[in-house]
Amino acid sequence: MNGKYNKYLPDFVTKKVDMLEASKMLKEAIDKICKVEGHDPKWETLIRDAKLQGYGENNQIVVSYEACGVHDWGVAYSMGSNPKSYDPMKNIQDWYLECYYGFDVMFTPNQDNGKKYHSIKTEKVSDFYNHRVEELVA
Repeated sequence: MNGKYNKYLPDFVTKKVDMLEASKMLKEAIDKICKVEGHDPKWETLIRDAKLQGYGENNQIVVSYEACGVHDWGVAYSMGSNPKSYDPMKNIQDWYLECYYGFDVMFTPNQDNGKKYHSIKTEKVSDFYNHRVEELVA
């Protein structure tokens, strides 16, 4: 994400945050960015356990914004492009970020903590793409 979006991004640098809560905070932030860009978060963003997403395990959480105008935002963000939000070189969290595609980030525990996550369908948006709004729970 470029600098104009910094005001929306959560602080994972000075505040220790549980991985589930952190993923929800980032999802909320990218939903705001999505709306600023004129997109509908119901169609363009998601939060989901990585196993359901089709890559990763159910101890990882994927946050995605596919239509983001910032090319490969997930790669840049996970590498520390917004160091006041997330800095992998000074990470105080018990999780870290990686990505599978350039338009997502995967919250991954530093070590197996036994927590598993699963997505609950809360609203179906379309039969065509099988998009749905989901809530993520531990």
